[in-house]
Amino acid sequence: MNKLVFILLFFVTALASAQNGTIAGTIIDKDYNDEPVAFASVQVKGTTKGAQSDMDGKFTISIAPGTYTLVVTFVGMQAVETPVTVATGTTTNIVIPMIAEAAALDDIVITVTKTRESAAALIEEKKKAVTIVQSIGAEELSQKGVSDAEGAVTKVSGVSKQQGVKNVFVRGLGDRYNSTSLNGLPLPSEDPEYKNIALDFFGSDLIESVDINKVFTSELGADVAGANVNIDLKGLSGRKDLAVSFSTGANLQTIGEDFKGIDGEGYFGFSDAELPVNNLNVYGFDNKLTATNQNNLINLGLSLKGGKRFDIGDNYLNVYGLVTFDNGYRFVDGTIRNTGSTGNVFLDQDFQKYQYETSQIGQVDLDYRFGKNKIEWISMYIHKNTQSFEDYNGFNNPEQDGDLVYVNRQQTNDNNLYVNQLLTHFELSDRLELDVKGAFNALRGSEPDRRNFEYLLRDGFYSPNIDSGGNNQRYFSKIQENDYNANVNLRYDLNTNDEDDRLNYFTVGGDVRWTHHVFQATIFNHTFDTRIAIDIDNPDAVFNQPNINNGNFRLETGRGSAINPQAFNPFYYIGDKVLFAGQGNYVKGFTDKLLMNAGLRYETVSQEVEYDTNIASSANEGLAEINENLFLPSLGFKYTANDKNIFRIAGSQSYIMPRFKETAPFRYDNPGGTATQGNRDLQISKVSNFDLAYEFYPAKGELFSLTGFYKIIDNPIARTEIPSGGNTLTYLNVGDQATVLGVELELRKNIFVKELPEAGYDVTRENKLAFGFNASYIHSEQDQVNPLAQFTNSTSQLQGAAPVLVNFDLNYNTYINKSSVNTALVFSYFSERVYSVGTRGFENINEIGVPTLDFVGSIGLTEKSKLSLKARNLLNPEYRLEREGNGGLGNVILSQYKRGLDISLGYSYQF
Repeated sequence: MNKLVFILLFFVTALASAQNGTIAGTIIDKDYNDEPVAFASVQVKGTTKGAQSDMDGKFTISIAPGTYTLVVTFVGMQAVETPVTVATGTTTNIVIPMIAEAAALDDIVITVTKTRESAAALIEEKKKAVTIVQSIGAEELSQKGVSDAEGAVTKVSGVSKQQGVKNVFVRGLGDRYNSTSLNGLPLPSEDPEYKNIALDFFGSDLIESVDINKVFTSELGADVAGANVNIDLKGLSGRKDLAVSFSTGANLQTIGEDFKGIDGEGYFGFSDAELPVNNLNVYGFDNKLTATNQNNLINLGLSLKGGKRFDIGDNYLNVYGLVTFDNGYRFVDGTIRNTGSTGNVFLDQDFQKYQYETSQIGQVDLDYRFGKNKIEWISMYIHKNTQSFEDYNGFNNPEQDGDLVYVNRQQTNDNNLYVNQLLTHFELSDRLELDVKGAFNALRGSEPDRRNFEYLLRDGFYSPNIDSGGNNQRYFSKIQENDYNANVNLRYDLNTNDEDDRLNYFTVGGDVRWTHHVFQATIFNHTFDTRIAIDIDNPDAVFNQPNINNGNFRLETGRGSAINPQAFNPFYYIGDKVLFAGQGNYVKGFTDKLLMNAGLRYETVSQEVEYDTNIASSANEGLAEINENLFLPSLGFKYTANDKNIFRIAGSQSYIMPRFKETAPFRYDNPGGTATQGNRDLQISKVSNFDLAYEFYPAKGELFSLTGFYKIIDNPIARTEIPSGGNTLTYLNVGDQATVLGVELELRKNIFVKELPEAGYDVTRENKLAFGFNASYIHSEQDQVNPLAQFTNSTSQLQGAAPVLVNFDLNYNTYINKSSVNTALVFSYFSERVYSVGTRGFENINEIGVPTLDFVGSIGLTEKSKLSLKARNLLNPEYRLEREGNGGLGNVILSQYKRGLDISLGYSYQF
């Protein structure tokens, strides 16, 4: 049946294309040596057909036979109308010259457009930018098989992902040191453990480009030291667009497994976060503890996107929308261990993890343009659900005398993000521009019915531990966060000389942001007074109403038993953060070669957290508060030696604010027996940033850059172990200072580009082989002098800061008859890095370096349809954590597993 559907789709799309003819054109600038005009608008007069020229000024339009008039427009140039005749099954080639308007603008600066998808366009933008910026667009994402924003940023120099840790590390700096924005406005996190929203929320269908701003100016929010990751959403770029895509695939390590799922969680993953129990004498949980069996382990992806332009007099409205569905299954098995400070192993278990993920996205974009002004409204909903069923078998206590322990953990994370943005741009005069942006973001996340149960195998049968209710637990938590933010920016051009094209302008503006965060958790413990046999494959035979009635176990909450009137009062913390900021920035071109960018940002920020948790209450201790007034300067220079060589230098000051969760003393139990809790005494960290860069642009679409950077972090924050708390981690200002020193190299080069004969073909064809390479070396050092943590060593590398990072991709594009063929090999590697800093005599835990290799390929079945193949993780390396040897002992492997090879096949059709 699937083959039949595919064949029908193929013939329908082929037939539709065969009935049309094609216009293949090139737009050139007659006033500038016939150079191509990129991003010009081409419309077939009297129809909804149209296109936009690429970086080489080329465009193609498929249309029914007939005689038409093309209308070509571009800002600052005279509109051109050109007649053209199209015949069935043939290509009409045309060259369209344009000239400047008599009253053309002297200086056009485009900062953000809906045409930032191609790699060549972003390289050109980087070249013209005032500051250092790195970007990756939709074209490059497609070539490298990148599925989301997280994968996108890891293809940039100095950026890496650490297994088991959400989000990315930039220049050795983890989540707390980075920030995330959408269309230039900040976004909240869906997880209280993290500052930034998970970047894998944003699938490639949403993304036009991703900007990684590692150099900070007064116009950026200052709570950052690694990078601001800004995601620019796709919108309608032509007059009409409609596309559908379908993909399917599997993880080869998962296929054939008897996959265990979580009861109560459906295929689409919408979870109920409400408490099912309101009486501790009644075992009224809706979900079973016994695993569900799932056999169909095929991953699916569906996408529908499109839009249309509506003319309203001389103005127009772009309407664009997108809906997607994705899911995936993964099975992992491996080993976990832990040791004492002398290296003796006290935990040694094999584990099996069954994980299912699903997500749905809906987006609407209304973009109204009148003259040079715009008002755009974006509304988006993202739902992501992750379900994980984990089994652990082995021992975890040297006093067990060979007795084994079985641990089962079932965890669901259900997150819903609602984003609403209003983006406006007004050109008040030839020299004055105003941007006003505002957003309301609502996050609703939950961890419903996390089930964590531990059974001891002794005397030939398994049983729950006696008087250890915390080892047999059902956990319910939810997050509600409302985030309001707005930005105003006014730009005034000081240049009054029409013949002087040097930049000379200043901006002034301000930001306001209010975040209201509520976290609640209710914990149900199952306490046994005597041993009772349990079938680990059918725990519901024990955990039920009859066994409560018989007194075999008691159901209690974290606040107490059934006789406690406050038993159902949840643990909670409530955080409020208010920020007001003002900024001024001045850009001045002293000569044709030397440009200065100087700015000053003032921020006043206040954060307070009220809490009543399983550790403490602010009613007794007072609110956890931070209040700061900060003046943050920035200064940068750009020297353009000639058209191909550019030098840049920049310096700035920023800061790092502790998160709500880090200052709220709430204990959260993690997988593997560890826990984290907040520290109300945390203070902000202040950061000094320095960058020096050289950029060389040998040809269009090619780049060589070398960047050095240095950072000083005063009063750095790190997650460390509490000496008296067993496996409990907290957050501390660990020392006086941390430093990061590094260098980044980026290279993009065309090995060869050969234009193929065009006769009889619908598009200009090229045979092209190109490669991209980036690498970084990072040296980081952190003082560790806080006496509470009892660090094993006085200094350490920063957590997650791999000294060496390498990314390489080789892309080959060609044509077979009329079918475009694109293939790419993508390689990444990071060297060994610190995963956890050692305390109390324990040495550091390190993550061993891992190479990954992906293959991505696509072939055009027709001009509008494409078939793609992705093979990820071809090397299937082993992910491994090791504790450094102590006292001459060798390293001990603490965790090891493989992720398996992922294969997917996709089909897309552009109407």
